[in-house]
Amino acid sequence: MKKISILILHSLILCTSCNNNQTPVTSDKFEWEVVRPEEVNLDEKYFHELLARIKDSTIHSVDGIVAVKNGKIVLEEYFNRFSKDSLHNIASVGKSITSALTGIAIDKRLIPGLQTRLINYFNDYDIENFTHQKKQIAIQHLLTMSSGLACDDWDENSPGNTMHFPNVPDDFAFTLNLPMIHKPGDRFAYCSGGANLLGEIIRRTSGQSLQAFADENLFNKIGITKNQWFVVPKPPHYEFAGGGNSLTPRDMARLGLLYLNQGKWDGDQVLSQEWVKASTTKQIATPEGDGYGYFWWLREFNFKDNKVTAFEASGNGGNKITVIPTLEMVIVLTGSGYGSEYVEGEQARAIMENYILASII
Repeated sequence: MKKISILILHSLILCTSCNNNQTPVTSDKFEWEVVRPEEVNLDEKYFHELLARIKDSTIHSVDGIVAVKNGKIVLEEYFNRFSKDSLHNIASVGKSITSALTGIAIDKRLIPGLQTRLINYFNDYDIENFTHQKKQIAIQHLLTMSSGLACDDWDENSPGNTMHFPNVPDDFAFTLNLPMIHKPGDRFAYCSGGANLLGEIIRRTSGQSLQAFADENLFNKIGITKNQWFVVPKPPHYEFAGGGNSLTPRDMARLGLLYLNQGKWDGDQVLSQEWVKASTTKQIATPEGDGYGYFWWLREFNFKDNKVTAFEASGNGGNKITVIPTLEMVIVLTGSGYGSEYVEGEQARAIMENYILASII
């Protein structure tokens, strides 16, 4: 993956202003079952090799790994003073949470639909560079990183790179005022500012903080009772919707399992099946990888002289929720290799292909 902005790097390390849900209301009865790998036809020797490579730092910057097969945990290990109860900053994996919240907001009719115009929610702003193309930016364009705004976190010289956020008085105005350089929907550009605008839309339409909206409509429904959002240090101290959430690896696996089960949890359709399918289907081509859905990456992995398709929430530092539907698998990685394209990209792929997938008998 490309270099991430300074703001996101700071959010990975500092979360002193984060909220924490203290009084969760949840009826979830799900409990993880932990089984030996051979009980679900996995060869445990590959896991031993993987853990040895992590411990001798051949594979580095890994803080936790959880592998789920057929709904059961088959591998769970933690490193660098982390444990199963430790919250871990998951960086841009949080964008996939914002995607889920957007789907919920649409299902609740807070947002009419994917084609609803961005500008409808910011009539209180005197927007600069207000061209016909900017008027055409819709919710779907934000979700697919194709707004057409001059906003690219992979380009340090991009006017909309979120590294500029600490130096501007209003983050939303900063992104809204960017010039257009492409027609909406034409081209992918990794824009955290667009994801952040979606968070503000959810706040405005729901009348709730993102923390409260997520806890009520997503997290508590699947048994996630401890989580944090990165809260921007400057007033009005809003929750950043472009990444920086903190979850435990087991709870990251719950999110993956929710998507594996097409949005259903303990008989409750938390996310609509249609939203899950659309979010994890290729909506736009990307400069790298196998395409992009609604804040979810599409992946292909080598598997037994063939390929297997997956979808993935991915964040700086090597943080991942990887879901492989045909194999009934969810794999979670947490890591602190911030700023390392190798850790997030090549190393994570090697873990997946050379150890996790290779273990399948």
